[in-house]
Amino acid sequence: MISINLLPVREWKKREAVRQQVSIFFLSFVLLLAGLFAVGFAIQGKVSAQRKELKMLEARKAQLAYVNQKIKLAKKKSKEIEAKFNAIEKLQKGRTRTVKIMDEVVTCLPIDRLWLKSLKLKDGQLSLSGIALDNHTVALFMKRLDSSPFTKKVKLVNTRRQRIQGHDLMQFDLVADLAL
Repeated sequence: MISINLLPVREWKKREAVRQQVSIFFLSFVLLLAGLFAVGFAIQGKVSAQRKELKMLEARKAQLAYVNQKIKLAKKKSKEIEAKFNAIEKLQKGRTRTVKIMDEVVTCLPIDRLWLKSLKLKDGQLSLSGIALDNHTVALFMKRLDSSPFTKKVKLVNTRRQRIQGHDLMQFDLVADLAL
C-alpha cells in the first residue's frame, strides 16, 4: 500500500523550524539566566568576602587606636621635654652671658679715674651711671665699651658737673645696646 501524506511538507518543515527556533530561544534564555545567576552569586560572594574583610580591618583599627593614642601622648610628652630642655639651655646661656657682660664692663673701666654707681641690664640694653674725673675719662670708657664684642652701640645720655668732697667730678649716664 501506498501511503500518501496529506499534510503539506512545507508547512510541516516550517512548523518544525519554528518549533526548533522556539526551543533554541528558550534554551538560550535558560542558559542566559543560569549564567546571570552564576555571575550574580560570584559577585555576591566577593561582596560578602569584602564585607568580612572590612569588618576585620575595622576591628584591627579599633585595637590599634589604643596604640595610636599612646604614640600621640608620647609625642606630646617628647615635645614638652624638648621645650623644657630648650628653656634650660636658654637660661644657661643667659646665666653666663650676664657674667661675661659684667666682666667686660669691669675690663673697660679706667682704673682710679671712673667709678660706677649703678648698672642695669634689661631687654638687651645696658644702662650705666657713674662718676668720672673728667669728660676725657667718660669718652675713653665709651670708646672701650663700643669696641667690645658684647655691645653694638654706646650712647651718652647726659653728663653734669658735680662737686663731691671738694672735687669737681663728672656724673654721667650711658646706654649700650647689647649684641645678642
